[in-house]
Amino acid sequence: MADNNLRIKKVELYDQKGISRGYYNPDNTVNDLTGKEWIFSTKTVIPKNYPPSFQHELRNQHGGQKPPELCESIIRTFTKQREIVLDPFAGVGGTLIGCSLSHRQGIGIEINKKWVDIYENIIHDSNLPKQTMICGDSRKQLKILKKDYEEKINFILTDVPFWKMDVVPKSKGTYKRYGEKAKGIFSEKSKLKNFNDLQDKNTSKEEWNELIRIIFQDCYELLKPNGYCAVFIGNMYFDGQYHLLNSDIAHILSTIGYILKGEIIWYDVAKKLHLYGINYSWIPSIVHQFIMIFRKDK
Repeated sequence: MADNNLRIKKVELYDQKGISRGYYNPDNTVNDLTGKEWIFSTKTVIPKNYPPSFQHELRNQHGGQKPPELCESIIRTFTKQREIVLDPFAGVGGTLIGCSLSHRQGIGIEINKKWVDIYENIIHDSNLPKQTMICGDSRKQLKILKKDYEEKINFILTDVPFWKMDVVPKSKGTYKRYGEKAKGIFSEKSKLKNFNDLQDKNTSKEEWNELIRIIFQDCYELLKPNGYCAVFIGNMYFDGQYHLLNSDIAHILSTIGYILKGEIIWYDVAKKLHLYGINYSWIPSIVHQFIMIFRKDK
């Protein structure tokens, strides 16, 4: 019979207000969460809107920016304090700000200096710890990182380019209320804000697939064995067809060696509905994104 005195005792943890967070098991090799926090982190739907923060208006120039607090929550789920998080499509730095909030080390790569400058501005004004933000092409920079970080990255969190989502108009129709004259076309107002000013508007689906494959192949070599990878991706309606980009991501990463562990749906409850194809064709007004969870089993 095992000696109960040799068992590792769970430790009760408290938040900054002195309220109990629950009990933490020192055997936990994945994160610093307590038991009840772990259970909550496994929910597959996040029905939450995040209030504006960290110069939201400035960050919102990037059409794909993600709430730093959401990134922080995901980072806390898959890492421990001071571990290393990589974002190969860093944008305006939502992942890096999440690292600063959660006391992790962040490395971001962003090809567009405009977004890098916005991140630098936010960090300067917020007094948060500055993370490593590299301005450059991930197809080159990830290979450079291998010299020092091969199989040393604990977690990858990124929001990949959504193919043509930000470079095509969402509607070519006119807006009018019943009994009123048309007020002009939708296309300028309904087009999503740019994810990347440098993006080629003629990028084919095959070229997008190849970009994803190249980037995540290099990321795979940087990721520690048993390390996790979380990818933000939204499906899209384009050219009369619904495109399952989350399925594409799952397929591409699985061919590299990542194991799909699950998906989380982030439903932004404050997201506005759009008027697409009314009276003529049913077109979805997409108010959710997927966070695809992978693991490097080795």
